[in-house]
Amino acid sequence: MDRREFLKKGLLLGTGCLLCGTGLVSPSYAERTDAKTSASPKLKEASFYKKLDDGRVQCTLCPLGEKMKDGQRSVCKVRVARKGKLYVENYGRPSALHQDPIEKNPLYHFIPGMKALALSTAGCNLSCPACQNWEMSQKRVDEIKIFNLMPDEAVKYAKKYECGAISYTYTEPVIFYEYFMDLAKAGKSAGLKNCVVTGGYINPEPLKKMTEVADGFVVSIKGISDDEYGGVCPDVFSVIKNSLKIIKSAGKWLEVAILTVPTRNDDIDQLKNIAGWIKNNLGTDTPVHFSRFYPSFKLKNLPQTPVSLLEKIRKEVFSMGMKYVYIGNVPGHEGNNTYCHSCKKLLVQRVGFRILKNNIQGGKCGFCKTPIPGVWQA
Repeated sequence: MDRREFLKKGLLLGTGCLLCGTGLVSPSYAERTDAKTSASPKLKEASFYKKLDDGRVQCTLCPLGEKMKDGQRSVCKVRVARKGKLYVENYGRPSALHQDPIEKNPLYHFIPGMKALALSTAGCNLSCPACQNWEMSQKRVDEIKIFNLMPDEAVKYAKKYECGAISYTYTEPVIFYEYFMDLAKAGKSAGLKNCVVTGGYINPEPLKKMTEVADGFVVSIKGISDDEYGGVCPDVFSVIKNSLKIIKSAGKWLEVAILTVPTRNDDIDQLKNIAGWIKNNLGTDTPVHFSRFYPSFKLKNLPQTPVSLLEKIRKEVFSMGMKYVYIGNVPGHEGNNTYCHSCKKLLVQRVGFRILKNNIQGGKCGFCKTPIPGVWQA
């Protein structure tokens, strides 16, 4: 399936629109702005940084710990030093605004069928060569089209389109941290769930604050080598593992997505090692998604991940004792479904992001009454 066909089917992200049902809805609260011709982006002081004796500022949001002099921009492309302070340019300026099923995150054990307002901004602190949304993640605010959408307005959007949650996704919520925190608090006050889809490259203190307002997390793993993240950030996998532990210890619902890229991180033993770490540190109840790679960004020369490989690793990880192992990006495959780990009967049947059957009753298997881990009620 090529990119044009993906866009037609609404499975990939477009910028500057709200996808609602099967149609595109013009924003009634957000003012669309062409950042290429607009004035300088609005600035908000960053939450995590410190001032240095030499006049520079040091960002403390993620382990990069960048030190910036006046006028210098961060690797994540949205933080800039100005007159001894650090500012963010993407606050209230999302580059994408969609109504998505919660399964798209992917969250399979979190209120199946619930709709979420999904949003993202420009920028990312990683530069993964397999990025599916590089048109936004690898751009500055002034290089793409955006919305002006403050937190209270975004909550109105979610309510208007009957969304039960807000999903912070597509690029990297860590780098729109200030916007996330304010929007998540406003969403929680309005009775909405907050779901974070992240690469997990963040320092412990800001992550712990994120867990105070978030309800569910999906952490995406691209591999154990820094090269799988663009080689810009050091010790990525060790940082991600620590982030996973923090989220788990905070008692938040957590699922893990592992992108399987041919010739780069498709070694069965490597994937089993990652699954083994998840089992030992996060528990056998943690859902793990092995996602199919589609050629994109800097890896357009590589083939799609063979479905047979995903099936093999799923079987191997099940045999290790993990209870919920899924295959992602292969619509209609049985690996999209949830089965009871006790009686093995079909609980949730999915085709793409649609729910066809849901046999979970009160958080338990509808057949044998075994408790099924997850968040099943709003």
